[in-house]
Amino acid sequence: MNFIVMIHEDKIYEIIKQPFETDENTYMRGWYIIENFHKYEYNELISRSIIYLNESKNNMKYVI
Repeated sequence: MNFIVMIHEDKIYEIIKQPFETDENTYMRGWYIIENFHKYEYNELISRSIIYLNESKNNMKYVI
């Protein structure tokens, strides 16, 4: 499957999996996306969710 489906507050979200991403990683990114959906435009939100996953799961650091 190329995406996962998440339901939150009666809304359905389809979260597209990134290449080589596990279902668990997509699920973590999905919650980040749902929690921040109102703050950012879609493309920025996708990038931020990947950065969030790398920082929290892989201990990567980004310099902005």
